[in-house]
Amino acid sequence: MNKKATPLTWQTDVKNKIKNESIGNDFVLLDDFSEIPVFMYPFKLDMLIFLICEKGSVRGTVEMQPYNLSAPFAVIVRPNQVMHYEYISPDFSGHCLIMSNSFASEFLPNIDKQMLVASAIQENPFAQLDEEGLRFVRRYFLMLKKFIAMTDNPYRLEMVKHLTMVFYYWARPHFQVSVDTVKQPRQAILAEQFISLVRENYRSERDTAFYAEKLCLTPKYLSHVIKSSTGKSASEWIDDYVILEARALLKSTNMTIQQISDALNFPSQSFFGKYFKRIVGASPREYRRG
Repeated sequence: MNKKATPLTWQTDVKNKIKNESIGNDFVLLDDFSEIPVFMYPFKLDMLIFLICEKGSVRGTVEMQPYNLSAPFAVIVRPNQVMHYEYISPDFSGHCLIMSNSFASEFLPNIDKQMLVASAIQENPFAQLDEEGLRFVRRYFLMLKKFIAMTDNPYRLEMVKHLTMVFYYWARPHFQVSVDTVKQPRQAILAEQFISLVRENYRSERDTAFYAEKLCLTPKYLSHVIKSSTGKSASEWIDDYVILEARALLKSTNMTIQQISDALNFPSQSFFGKYFKRIVGASPREYRRG
């Protein structure tokens, strides 16, 4: 049974420093990256984050997808995705927009249905920006600041929502890589389908046979395809997703180890602990304290 993680609480602390550039706890705009805590371990937040970097570089992963980007670029992280920073350059600077899950869900589903923006960003959350794209995003942030400052305007929130919808319409071609025009080998397509299935089901399914059945393949053939296409076995991919989620929950929530074990559908806390220690080299409790 899934349990909802209690997220990190730094959002409120940041909001208190910049009251003129936020709307309650739901919509926060940041220009000073020194106010943003940087966690050099996997973590997850129940909010949508839009980050634009105008200077510097960053390396890490979002939901196991690696990135190594230099300015100017944009990153969109949807609620409850697992982030992991591995390196951030000392000169890193830009803008950051944080939206609560409840705020984003009020208007994003309509866009998702029309444009499939959600699935596009899920597959490709990074966008390298050209000068024209950078100018557009700068104008977007400038308008946001102006709207947020209109505290006497009763339509301030609606203005912010509609302006953000405009941004999402602009974002689609930047964050979606078309696969229609790219001819891929059959094995590469199977590998992508397998990883997509793992991403959707790893919390409840850790058996390679489950994924092989979904893809109408034998477990042996699936394992061969995944190993030859990605360099990692199917079971290693599954373990990687499970452990990434476990590490994020241990570090960025107050869930008990038993709750995390339940959320990842382990038969017992003891079984989860042995599984975690076999792969990480430390027990869940030791990892949380470290």
